[in-house]
Amino acid sequence: MKFLPKVIFYCIFVGIVCNMIKLYFSQNDLETISFEEVYPWYFKLGFFGNIFISIASVASFIYYKKYFPTYISVCYILLLLFVTLSSYNDLGQFLKRPTFFYSLKGIGTYLNFGLLFFAADTYYFPKIIKVFYYFSFGVIIASLIKLGKVGLGASRKEYLTAIRDFVVYLIWVFPFFFLQDEENKKKNLINIIAFMVIFLLILSTGARSYLLIYFIYVIAKFKDQLKTKNALLGILSFIVLLGIFYIIIINTEFSKTFETALNNLSERSGEDTRSDQLMDFFSQYDFDYLIQGVGPIKQWYWTGIGAYYSYLDNQILLMAWWAGLPAILTYCYFLVKSLFIKSEILLFENIKGTKIILGIWLLACFGMAIYISICCDPYYYFLSLIIGLNACQYSKLIEP
Repeated sequence: MKFLPKVIFYCIFVGIVCNMIKLYFSQNDLETISFEEVYPWYFKLGFFGNIFISIASVASFIYYKKYFPTYISVCYILLLLFVTLSSYNDLGQFLKRPTFFYSLKGIGTYLNFGLLFFAADTYYFPKIIKVFYYFSFGVIIASLIKLGKVGLGASRKEYLTAIRDFVVYLIWVFPFFFLQDEENKKKNLINIIAFMVIFLLILSTGARSYLLIYFIYVIAKFKDQLKTKNALLGILSFIVLLGIFYIIIINTEFSKTFETALNNLSERSGEDTRSDQLMDFFSQYDFDYLIQGVGPIKQWYWTGIGAYYSYLDNQILLMAWWAGLPAILTYCYFLVKSLFIKSEILLFENIKGTKIILGIWLLACFGMAIYISICCDPYYYFLSLIIGLNACQYSKLIEP
């Protein structure tokens, strides 16, 4: 069985690469996919990659579950069981459309949550984390290119169509690396500069929730420095960097983009896009399905778009609706327990920010952030690994 960790690693690597390719091309074709519902070849590649992730998830659960608290394994099994039961009447849809298995409400999506158990592999796990790190810079470059192609002074909708999925990846993946205090000062500087560029991307999307999340990360990054004697010097240095970044931006083709992004954000400052949606949703909620859920293919009528809709800007309510109350209680218990459990990784590694990211994810699921869900996208695979990093009992693996 000594070869198994290596096999799991390569399954994860292939799965992530396939899904990153899908992310790149689907972002390029986002408008076509959204309005014409055309799903080209890269969706098949993503499906292929998800199969490898499923193999890795099951193998990781079997091989590494002994290094995790019991509640982790129990919640994982229960969550998978509840989702399967709620999908029982719609299993025929999986046969007609296999990609539905790894959709936002697919059984495979919850099966792949088992990726978190791979965090117990102290040799290969850091290698997978580095893969996500290097992909982040590729996504940043691709986002800047896309902004340039959209042109100056575009609308928020055009910006969203150009970089929405890229920004979702960056706001959940890159902050983990940004929050670390690297011994290599050059790497620290690179991460800070990259995070400033991400600010421009978030600003372009006009996503108020992501701006709030962004500033929470910034405060978390520098809160320790603010307690030291050199706090003023640190603040001044960051202001100087911001000033240099601003001067560079206004003297490039992105100056108009920056100005338009601010205008788009200002226009949306008093806009409430969720209250009406939630009122519509609850007016149609059938409490007879409170326990078993309505199933993954059920839709509700949203008057805001004048059509039937499958999703909701609140992942907790959405999951409670289609998968049932036991499923969402299991997931919430899992996240809350993981958030407050004493993380052993800090005893062996100088790692920061896992609980901050987990806490923000929990708030996002309750409706704080948009364009997020439990899914088979790379950013959620990364979150699964971070949950595992936080919960793993490393004292069983590493001698003090």
